[in-house]
Amino acid sequence: MKDDIVVVCDLLLNRYGSSRPAYILAKGLSELGYSVGILSNKIDGDIQKRLEFDGVKTLNLNKKILFRNESINWFKLWLDETFLNENSRNLHHINSFVINFSNTIGIPSHVWYVQGLPTVTIENMKFNLPWYYQLSYTLTAKILAMGEKRINKRFAGFSKKIVANSRYSASIYRNIGFKIDSVIYPPLNCDEFKPTTSKPSGDYLLTYFGKETDYIVIKKILDKGVKIKSFGSKLSIAPKMIREHPNIEHLGYVTNKELIDLYSNAFFTFFPFTDEPFGYVPIESMACGTPVLTYNKQGPKESVIDGRTGWLAKDNKELLQFVVKLWKEGYDSSMRKECRNRALSFNVKNILSIWINLIESMTS
Repeated sequence: MKDDIVVVCDLLLNRYGSSRPAYILAKGLSELGYSVGILSNKIDGDIQKRLEFDGVKTLNLNKKILFRNESINWFKLWLDETFLNENSRNLHHINSFVINFSNTIGIPSHVWYVQGLPTVTIENMKFNLPWYYQLSYTLTAKILAMGEKRINKRFAGFSKKIVANSRYSASIYRNIGFKIDSVIYPPLNCDEFKPTTSKPSGDYLLTYFGKETDYIVIKKILDKGVKIKSFGSKLSIAPKMIREHPNIEHLGYVTNKELIDLYSNAFFTFFPFTDEPFGYVPIESMACGTPVLTYNKQGPKESVIDGRTGWLAKDNKELLQFVVKLWKEGYDSSMRKECRNRALSFNVKNILSIWINLIESMTS
């Protein structure tokens, strides 16, 4: 296999999740004239056609997908590679510039792009998981930690440089002894994500339902009479008392066009989370001109500017106080312009230029 650049990523079953930065980077580099290939354990047929239409070659390992839950499929692939080297065993050396976004395919690379440690993510969100997942994690935590240490050492040894997706992620890896060479934030297409109206309806908060969502504080806000619209395909994760609450409207999976309109018309985006190494929701919202209320920690702390493009709360109590005050009193509408300007720093064109500088510095 030979390409100028090969981007390696985990499951590519959609354009979201941890494979999203890899997808955007591969597409963007191809549009700039680079010969690009993307290697993944499994590439969805529609995604494969879209990539090839955009000039990106696809290297599909076609691993079997055994479960409906994408996170469980990812976890199985991670276990296979951690303890058996299963996903990379039959891969030949790739004579190209390799950028590895994956935690499940261990191959020699110029750059390993780290997006967070699985065990840290599970530890932070375990109390939001069903009891049987909590029990499974408790029983296997030591084995998983041992496996994670082994695979991280292997991936780092394969890589000339390690790049993190946020300063928070960089700190996690430095704490376990790895040298992080730089931070490059994930990109967003701000030509696509932009305000759809100059007069937002502003009669609801927008939030995301996912495995990392902190549902406890959402319930308290709904009980205060605040109207919330939520999106995300993982409705079953949310507690029944939230799913059936009269103050919430859950929209499920929405297209990008629908999501952009939802962001644009929201009073603000409410983003409570248990674990978020970076977080696309805050920058998507800001790109659409809508401020974000979230926690003063982890990835969102690096994208949201407190008091200018949103608000950063220290805990759930302060988060709730912010919601009640803002819902009653509002905020300066000039924040919407600041939000848009802030999001542009994550625009794909800007992030691509950083990647190109890194690639050229390593190949010149």
